[in-house]
Amino acid sequence: MKFNRSLPITLHRVCRWLAPVLLLWGAAVAVNGASPPLPPLTSLPGSPRLPGKFVWADLVTDDLAAARNFYGQLFGWKFRDLGGYVIAENEERALCGMFQKPRPANSEAKPRWFCYLSVANVSRAQKVVIKAGGKVLAAPQKMPDRGEQGVFADAEGAIFGVVKSSAGDPEDLLPEPGDWIWIQLFSRDAQKASEFYRTLGGYEVIENNATNRLNDFILANKGFARATVKMIPSEAKKLKPNWLPFVRVNSVSASVAQTKLLGGKVLIEPTPKVFDGKVAVVSDPTGAAIGLLEWSPELLKGTR
Repeated sequence: MKFNRSLPITLHRVCRWLAPVLLLWGAAVAVNGASPPLPPLTSLPGSPRLPGKFVWADLVTDDLAAARNFYGQLFGWKFRDLGGYVIAENEERALCGMFQKPRPANSEAKPRWFCYLSVANVSRAQKVVIKAGGKVLAAPQKMPDRGEQGVFADAEGAIFGVVKSSAGDPEDLLPEPGDWIWIQLFSRDAQKASEFYRTLGGYEVIENNATNRLNDFILANKGFARATVKMIPSEAKKLKPNWLPFVRVNSVSASVAQTKLLGGKVLIEPTPKVFDGKVAVVSDPTGAAIGLLEWSPELLKGTR
């Protein structure tokens, strides 16, 4: 997952849409009670590890067939079924996994994406999470081709994974259409959350004091902005802290139109007031939210 450009994104109105997309039913490290044969994060020999970079994502859904059809047509992703765990690829680059779990009874939980952060030491990451008041959702586990990974919730309940790749991490390049390009954390205490992830990912935390800012903090390292953190508006009572990932598309307007045709929903329509109308938030037919971004170098001019 190539969340590696200095591209801060925040959508204020996204808050009211993400509220029910907050609970995780399981993790890819425990599909059907067994570890799936996860592929390495990169096939390039000599790839460096890039702690602090988001490098993988998983979708937990209650309708895998519907999810595959939606993302395959919207982004052109191809799929490999590893026996209950499906790998999605863009131009032969493995991007993410998908797995099916039934929804919990009497719960508002919906299908959702959660993303994995590269770390130098998974056991240390677990200790940082626990010390900060977070939870272990899937205990660290070693896998032959992938390396070691685990899934946690931070102290506010935002879900994320960590991974120490045995093959190194995907290099820092501008993502192609269909690749992951950005990720945004919504938090009730953006400063505290930024400090937690600074400890976890080795970031430089950059506060944004600009008027009408698009984010509150930028998490950066090795010359790249890896993610942004935004304070949840006080009036958004129902929203719980959450990570929202974005995919690069050739045309946001075309992708929004296609989302509707494919049975998804447009949660945030593109508007000229936000990145010149080149960003939107949609959900797939099962309810998982995902961001869309039409990349342009001009988007960086005059923004923080």
